[in-house]
Amino acid sequence: MPLTAARLSTLRHDLRTPFNQIIGYAEMTGEDGEDSATPAVTEKSSDLATAAHELLARIAADLTGEPEQITPQHLEALRAASAPAVDALSQRAATLRETVRSAPSLPEETIGNLDKIETALDALRSRLAETITWHTAIDPIQAATSNPQPISALHTPSAPAKGTILIVDDHVENRDLLRQRLDREGFKTAVAENGLDALAMLAQQPIDLVLLDVLMPGMNGIEVLQHIKSSDSLKFIPVIMISSLDEIERVVQCIETGAEDYLTKPFNPVLLRARIGVTLERKRLRDEEEHQRVEMKQMFAALAQERKNAHDLLLNILPEKVANDLQQGHSAPMYFEDCTICFTDFVGFTLSTENMAAELVVEELHTFFTAFDLVMERYGLEKMKTIGDSYMFASGLPKRHPANPVNALLAALELAHETEKFGQRPNAPGWQIRIGLHTGPVIAGVVGIRKFAFDIWGDSVNFASRMESSGAANCINVSERTYARIKDFFACEHRGKVMTKDKREVDMYFVRGVQPELIKDGTFAAFAKRYRLYFSEEPPSFPEYLLAQSN
Repeated sequence: MPLTAARLSTLRHDLRTPFNQIIGYAEMTGEDGEDSATPAVTEKSSDLATAAHELLARIAADLTGEPEQITPQHLEALRAASAPAVDALSQRAATLRETVRSAPSLPEETIGNLDKIETALDALRSRLAETITWHTAIDPIQAATSNPQPISALHTPSAPAKGTILIVDDHVENRDLLRQRLDREGFKTAVAENGLDALAMLAQQPIDLVLLDVLMPGMNGIEVLQHIKSSDSLKFIPVIMISSLDEIERVVQCIETGAEDYLTKPFNPVLLRARIGVTLERKRLRDEEEHQRVEMKQMFAALAQERKNAHDLLLNILPEKVANDLQQGHSAPMYFEDCTICFTDFVGFTLSTENMAAELVVEELHTFFTAFDLVMERYGLEKMKTIGDSYMFASGLPKRHPANPVNALLAALELAHETEKFGQRPNAPGWQIRIGLHTGPVIAGVVGIRKFAFDIWGDSVNFASRMESSGAANCINVSERTYARIKDFFACEHRGKVMTKDKREVDMYFVRGVQPELIKDGTFAAFAKRYRLYFSEEPPSFPEYLLAQSN
């Protein structure tokens, strides 16, 4: 039996598959040898992969050409010429295995890859041996006049797809004739004697193809076809119209309504078989395409979710603008001429941790800093980092904001209150907070290529740190510059000139709370009014505990 182009292409594909496995696993074994500094393994792996490439090229060249040129004699010569080369591949694989065994530093999966090479070599021998049947096995294209069993064994795309076929005809003899014919071809069949029964069956069970009679009492075939093609759940089921009518107008009407094909009675069994095979194959491809489309949609949705998760994680570390810039490849440094930096520190932390278990220390810090993070969210401020028991945040970046000193002070008051509240718990560590703030220019950005962190630099940062270290427990200490920006909102106590760690005497102020006249009525209405007057917007939040203290 002569080979067809489609079948020869499939057989060549099957023969190439074990080569791809041998070469791929050999190359991965060579990479393992390079990673573990075992040059002998790399060399033997390369020898095996090269030999497999050469044998594949020779076989591919021998099988190139028109199908009629690939004769049984041609294939016999191919088998004879390939056998020694396959044996040589096996010998190279055995040598590689011995080399791997003498190199214990290789990963465990390397031995598993060698086993897969052996399996692929066995498959290659089987594929070469099967070439003796290439001209005796049944070609799928010829299946209409041959025994269908060998076709199923070939697993080729040209083999007719077996499925469930619904036969719709009002004559019992016509239904029985089609049913017997299709049963012999290996199809599953279902029968309906009218259009309504057919639609009910389509709604209840999966059907791969409908053979639909045109002339039926009640709902005729055209009406059934129209109903199927107008239904979202049924419209992709292929329909072949079968009728004794052969007028071209009726054929055109059926095709325009959505029928896949039209056969006239009495039908030719060979033609029927071929039309059904083509239609089912087309449906199978369409189902696969739809399945792939759904999978792709799900994959894209999963990728989008993963991208969102990654972006959310990045936003948990970096400001949104910086995160977006980094995803584009680079984040340029930024200069902020006006922002407020805050440092906090727990007084008594070092002493108390000497008597606390390590996990309790971490748990307490997590409790405090989680509450601090929520305050940052409430006021729209940027948490910079934590260093041990120190918590650092900034107001006025990456979004510039004229109200940044006031917002920072509101948040600082809440941090102090949260610390006091947590200190009232049973068995609390007894930490007290010290807070320092300064307002001034900074440079901000991301440096390095690993473990990105958004940071700020400049004398203003150092000065803010000095405000914290020069402060006192349960107090908020601010610089003169910050005081000038917040004095209309907060009551402050001038401390005079205070010596900092870097031996500078500077004016400092303790913040004692909101200006009394701004909360004297028991609400923040006056505070909000002044805030709107100064900054033309609503304040982000209020420390509610201050109202209780004012009453």
